[in-house]
Amino acid sequence: MLSGTAATLAGSVPAFAAGTALWSAALLLTSVPKGFAGWVRLAGIVGSILFAITAARIFWGEQVLPTSAPLPFYAYPVLVLTFAGWIWTLLKA
Repeated sequence: MLSGTAATLAGSVPAFAAGTALWSAALLLTSVPKGFAGWVRLAGIVGSILFAITAARIFWGEQVLPTSAPLPFYAYPVLVLTFAGWIWTLLKA
């Protein structure tokens, strides 16, 4: 039996899986065109892959929480790096 916070996190796993699948698709779709620098595109593609793996693991029945390590814990810094690259590109223009 899970208590308090653990039960709340466990209950959010299906919504988290759907969110990570959408993040994966969005990162891939925005990283494929050549509108951003190569390192930004690479970070987006790597982030997309990491979130796709996370979503697939959840959809296959594994209990992966939003705070689990190594994934998705290490996917978030790549997502932030991609966001920083997007911002840098937009401010540079």
